[in-house]
Amino acid sequence: MNIRTRSRILLSLSISLLVLMAWLLLLRGSSPAVAAGPNTLFVTPNGSGSACTQSHPCALHTALAQARDGDTIYLAGGTYTGQGAAVITLTKSITLYGGWDGAPAGPVVRDPQAFRTVLDGEDQRRVVYINGDIAPVLDGLTVVNGNAVGLGGYGTSDAGGGIYVNRSEVTIRNCLLTNNMAGNRKGTGGGLFLIYSNARVEHSTIMSNTARWGGGARAISRAPVFRLNRFISNTADFGGGIYLMWTNEQALIEENVFTDNRGAEGGAIYLSAAGATIRRNVIYNNRGGTGGGIGVVSGDTPVKLEDNRIWRNSAGRGGGVYISFRPFQERTRLENNIIAQNQATKNGAGVYIHQSKPVFVHNTLAQNRGGDGSGIFVATGAEATLINTILVSHTVGISVTTGSAATLDSTLWGAGIWANGADWGGDGTVTTQHDVHGDPAFVNPAAGDYHIERHSAARDAGVDAGILTDIDGESRPFGPAPDIGADEWRPKHSVYLPYMLSGNR
Repeated sequence: MNIRTRSRILLSLSISLLVLMAWLLLLRGSSPAVAAGPNTLFVTPNGSGSACTQSHPCALHTALAQARDGDTIYLAGGTYTGQGAAVITLTKSITLYGGWDGAPAGPVVRDPQAFRTVLDGEDQRRVVYINGDIAPVLDGLTVVNGNAVGLGGYGTSDAGGGIYVNRSEVTIRNCLLTNNMAGNRKGTGGGLFLIYSNARVEHSTIMSNTARWGGGARAISRAPVFRLNRFISNTADFGGGIYLMWTNEQALIEENVFTDNRGAEGGAIYLSAAGATIRRNVIYNNRGGTGGGIGVVSGDTPVKLEDNRIWRNSAGRGGGVYISFRPFQERTRLENNIIAQNQATKNGAGVYIHQSKPVFVHNTLAQNRGGDGSGIFVATGAEATLINTILVSHTVGISVTTGSAATLDSTLWGAGIWANGADWGGDGTVTTQHDVHGDPAFVNPAAGDYHIERHSAARDAGVDAGILTDIDGESRPFGPAPDIGADEWRPKHSVYLPYMLSGNR
């Protein structure tokens, strides 16, 4: 069986495996046995005394009071609750490891999946409160049932039901943040709230959290990093999965899975006056009033969407992506993205553009449906530049309103079953050159595989746009000219597991 055949078989797996895979990969933990150093403390849910040793563990609040900067605390499996405004408050640069097996002697064994360490806010308080110029680490913890109602934290808003971070350079790894909430109608950052923090959030699952702004997480200012996480079934008015505001271009959202999140604006991701690179994510089955997958609104800090699979999201406008109010400059760039099978009830089933000038290079847009049926809708005061684009199987490939414009170079418009009803429409200005009509020859679009086959009309049909890799990180061009679209054809592709199943490639 060849590699491409194996790829097709793998792609036929049901999307219903997504949540199962998320749980199986959750809290994978570090090495099972580690040596305890002299500045190591041990706690159990029923710990007592002040020794805080492996043989005589103490209570969590006792260990936190004794810990100094650089110390490590091992938390045995079980449930930890608290009193007052938070289950735990961190003001020191310490490491908290969940998943300790609780053995009184021998090597320290951690398995966060087998020995689940639960910090439970009991719907009465925040779970974790972190404040100050410190750099703590949270690894292998379950943060659940946090509630920030009445606790404030950001202006008049209640912030950070699960974890609240102010200024601290926290690292959050292998954690589960679930069923947390921030406030009622004015809450922000249901699962996680970051302000003035270059936090790193990795290998974690952020699921079923709620807030008005940033259901799963909200980050304000600086350059946080979110890598290899899963955002599942979070809910907010703005940014169901995650909301970035006033961040700079070093902010990074990379190799995450966003699925089943809901937001009135930005079902999965919402950026407001924020810069960021959004790279190699799977954004699947999210819903929003505008921007079912991603909403990019206002500001002049660069935003890059690179190598993402934006698939089967839905919204009123911009089923896949909504871009608005990036004033007077080409500050939003989309490179090597697949935007497919999204839906809109009004305009822009794939992408909606308003009062901005985005640049699209090597993107694949296919089979976006609903509303006016446009793959891309260029609304009032907008200009769009598209280079090396596959734009197929829409009622209208691109629709441009009066006073707006679109310039397209090297576009594959499809043919046969992949033809658009009309390649372009509207009363605005559309300028094209190097048009191509033909079969894109996707590998398995029903399963979300929009790689191209050997006989694709996209092969060697593009122009040099300075993009040296494709959506899989493979070099381009392979042949006399770049291929049109997100994928650069090769004789044999690496085995391709969708990100929603594998988390990475």
